[in-house]
Amino acid sequence: MIVLGGVVLLLALWWLLKTPRSTNEAGVDPARVAQLEQRLGALEGVRGELGTLGGRLQALAPLEGRVQALENKPPPQMPDLRPLEGQVASLAERAAVAERGAAQATDRAAANERRLQALEAKPAFDPAAVAPRAAFDALGTRVEAQATRLQQLDADLTRRLQEAQRADEQREQAAQQALTQKLQEAARADEQRDQAAQQRLQTLEQTTQQKLGALDAALGQRVAALEQAQKQMQALESRTARLAAIDRLRGALGAGQPLGEALARIDQPPQALARFAQAAPPTEAALRLSFEDAAKAARAASDAAMQPDGSKPGVMDSALTRLGGLVTIRRGDQVVWGDAAEAEIERARRALEAGDVEMSLQHIDRLPPPARQAMQGWADQARALLAARAALRQLAAG
Repeated sequence: MIVLGGVVLLLALWWLLKTPRSTNEAGVDPARVAQLEQRLGALEGVRGELGTLGGRLQALAPLEGRVQALENKPPPQMPDLRPLEGQVASLAERAAVAERGAAQATDRAAANERRLQALEAKPAFDPAAVAPRAAFDALGTRVEAQATRLQQLDADLTRRLQEAQRADEQREQAAQQALTQKLQEAARADEQRDQAAQQRLQTLEQTTQQKLGALDAALGQRVAALEQAQKQMQALESRTARLAAIDRLRGALGAGQPLGEALARIDQPPQALARFAQAAPPTEAALRLSFEDAAKAARAASDAAMQPDGSKPGVMDSALTRLGGLVTIRRGDQVVWGDAAEAEIERARRALEAGDVEMSLQHIDRLPPPARQAMQGWADQARALLAARAALRQLAAG
């Protein structure tokens, strides 16, 4: 009941605070004032109930004293006081609950009392303090003027915003056009630069190709010259080795030694030299030494041809023969008087002593057949020596 009264009181206070006051110049509505008085009367009834509740709480104070007296009373010895203690505890709990409820009710009553005092302390409505209607009309006119001005400002601001937007669009279009034009100009400039770069690149490629061609040609010429030099070097080395081998052959031929070791370094040696690979070749000194024996054989063969019967010549014949050997009369190539064989043999000796083996052979070839046949062995050795020398000259020239 106390809680319900507090809630009603709070609702009444809230309604009083939230209900707007009338600003009518005619005064306060009597019906509403009567209604407020009725509500205040109801609140007074709640206040009376709160007083009654306080009296009941005061009546409970002796009961609490009795409970405390019972608690302080010494327990009897024989009876069982536990049921009584339970009842006392229950009564104590109920008393504590009642005390708490009374305290809460007292607090709420005090709060309601303070709120009522605050309501009573509020000033009453004074119609004279309200401004006249003309002031309200003037205020409304000013408000309408301000609203109109605000509308004008809003319209002006909207117009300016639209103009600014159009100007921005125009500037953006102009900037876009300028940017497009600059991009086109940049693209054309890039194309021109690309074309110039392509032309320069083509020119550079052509120049590079020409230089590479010239370098290739020069390199080819150098390689050809190098190959030619290598061939010449190889030919020179081969010729040097050949000349060295020929020099060894010449030395061996002059010394009368076999030519086998020196011929091993020459491909396909001539037959005139190959015949002396193992045999010792004749030398000019050996030919000089053996010439006298061959000449004696030739004289003997010539004398035998003059005496076919084999008889010895007389003193006169011997003297004439010796005189014919000393003096010879010719008519061209024909011997008119004298020993033709002795004269040719003497000429052959002189040519041989002079080192002209070929001329010596020519004189021997002019001997009569018997004498020439007697010197055939010596002549063969001389011809073999001449053939070997000619082969050496051919090898040296080749």
